Amino acid sequence: MKKSKKNLVFWERIFRGFLYVLPLSLFFSYYPVIKIGASENMNFEFSIALFWLVGFDLVSFVSMILKRQFDLRKIVVKNWKWLLFPIFVTFSLFWTTNLVRGILTVGILWLIYFAVFSFFEFRDLLNAEFWRKFWRWFFGASLFVCGWCVLQCVLDLVGVSRDCSLMCAGCVTEMFGFPHPNGFAIEPQFMGNLLLAPAIVSASMVLRSSRKHLIMMFFTFVATLFLTFSRGAIYAFIVAIIFLVVLEIVKTKKFRSLVVVAISGLAFLFTLNLQGIFAQVSQTNDTYFSGVAKVLNHLSLGIIDIEVSGGGDADAIANESDDAVFDGYVEESTTIRIELTNAALEVFAQNPRNVLFGVGIGGAGESLFLAGETDSPKEIVQNEYASLLLEVGIVGSMLFGFTTMMVIRKSMKSEQNSMIFALLVAYAITLFFFSGLPNALQIYLMPAILLNYQTSLRKKLVS
Repeated sequence: MKKSKKNLVFWERIFRGFLYVLPLSLFFSYYPVIKIGASENMNFEFSIALFWLVGFDLVSFVSMILKRQFDLRKIVVKNWKWLLFPIFVTFSLFWTTNLVRGILTVGILWLIYFAVFSFFEFRDLLNAEFWRKFWRWFFGASLFVCGWCVLQCVLDLVGVSRDCSLMCAGCVTEMFGFPHPNGFAIEPQFMGNLLLAPAIVSASMVLRSSRKHLIMMFFTFVATLFLTFSRGAIYAFIVAIIFLVVLEIVKTKKFRSLVVVAISGLAFLFTLNLQGIFAQVSQTNDTYFSGVAKVLNHLSLGIIDIEVSGGGDADAIANESDDAVFDGYVEESTTIRIELTNAALEVFAQNPRNVLFGVGIGGAGESLFLAGETDSPKEIVQNEYASLLLEVGIVGSMLFGFTTMMVIRKSMKSEQNSMIFALLVAYAITLFFFSGLPNALQIYLMPAILLNYQTSLRKKLVS
């Protein structure tokens, strides 16, 4: 009996240890990538974030067995409403156009569900001491990655190869005249998405405390977010901050929350100047002013168009090989996303079965290719809502919406729900700009973590 209890304590410590390293693991969403192989319609790759997910679920399962609380029948009966969406998605494997991708996607989806279930099943272990340590790990990991993003830019500017800097092909200085980092993610938009949680959580904490270190952390996260140059993440952050500020003003009847808007504005101006400096010192023909003009033009979708003249010396201007690939807003990027979304909706509407049940989980790329809409079955719909509609139809999309509504309802029970609402708004907006539902683990795990945190706050207030 004593040995069993000792084993349980051991596994519970490992459980908490896995949660401490969760924030850092999420940032390693791609690099160092473990390439297993590839097929005609997909790549087989593994990341540290996925290793974390598998390991955490194994530890949680062992802990439940030792605690004698793993009763599958009771779990299903108690959580049947939450299980409707993954069960339907699993059944869609019977008609998917890409069975291998579908099986892998379903596997990751169930791992995510079990991890979230474990958060709540072991919430008694997440006491005040745990949360103090967790936030140190959370902000420490976020600051570390922000530092790496800045270092990435410097390494690229001095000519360090992409193999060492881990910069993606579209992130290098030659694209815009200044680098924009992707961190350890596959692209800047994923890096920007990963920074949404640290930025919004720190913003919420700044509203409740004016401590200098919180303000500096918030400034750093926002500045790095702008540095990624990801329009999707930046737009999502702006809307989420406005949403957070409005909620706080309505609740408190005070305008103190506008301080986070002011800090965000300063962070943008800081990053704008930094990108201008990067452009000035780069090997391209760009100047400080041309770099600033490109940033404003690209982020405003071409609306802000500042003519820059007199930049660079005559020899540099004459050498067109030193020109950056893009001179501002990349309309093609937006056009491709719109075309893929329209193509997905066209295939979705081809027949009643697709409309109701979709082409099956993981089958979006293959279906678009077979319909002649894309040149490769590996192409993805860069809009998660359109991709979800295509793969699981109206029925699956409604179940996903139902699950989302339950998350919102659960969040409303907390008196300090502004933070999680703002994060959900941010994630909801980013899904318009990319897809890969199970791969963006932070979209599912971070709201669950914050829900647990709010539950612990509520218990503390009651006691």
